[in-house]
Amino acid sequence: MDYRALITSEDNKTFINSIEKKDITDLPDNDTLIKVKYSSLNYKDALSASGNKGVTRKYPHTPGIDAAGIIEETSGNKFKSGDEVIVTGYDMGMNTFGGFGEYIKVPQEWIVKKPDNLSLSESMAFGTAGLTAGLCLRKLLAHGLKPEDGDVFVSGVTGGVGIIALMLFKKLGFNVTAITGKLDQEEFLKNLGANQVIDRNSLDLDLISPLQKTYIFWRN
Repeated sequence: MDYRALITSEDNKTFINSIEKKDITDLPDNDTLIKVKYSSLNYKDALSASGNKGVTRKYPHTPGIDAAGIIEETSGNKFKSGDEVIVTGYDMGMNTFGGFGEYIKVPQEWIVKKPDNLSLSESMAFGTAGLTAGLCLRKLLAHGLKPEDGDVFVSGVTGGVGIIALMLFKKLGFNVTAITGKLDQEEFLKNLGANQVIDRNSLDLDLISPLQKTYIFWRN
């Protein structure tokens, strides 16, 4: 059976993206075949699609680190054909063909049942960014963080994780200070719930790389 997918190919150290026709047999030999309805766009997808070998080692490849869709076939025992499901994380979209194709084939352990109160499209509107923001917030709440403890600082706040984190914290009654290098987005961030917006360049941090160790700072 044929399907279409975004394929990133390497040609003489140049990476090219194109929509190509593939066969289901090109997919990995995993236990569950899913018809993809939606996928979200993440930074890691951009890295994979531009040939970053730290994300994807072998090409040709289909990026897409998450997907929502309907199970067509499975030899596992956790799901059945017709189930609406979500896949995010693990190796999908990195070295396993990802959600930017009409089909994925993944192990059942990577799959979760779609919540009844979300549509497939809504689940990918939140996507991996929403899952990441929600897990971070839940961890902080589990450690006892409360609105009366003071302002919450959200950095990288114009990105997917940052925007959803800002909205979640505001929904729970926290005062949120947004840290950004995009001060032209101040009105947008305040409309989302930021109490104030700080220019990241005003912070006394010797930032060499975005993947440095974290800094911890307090404001009285």
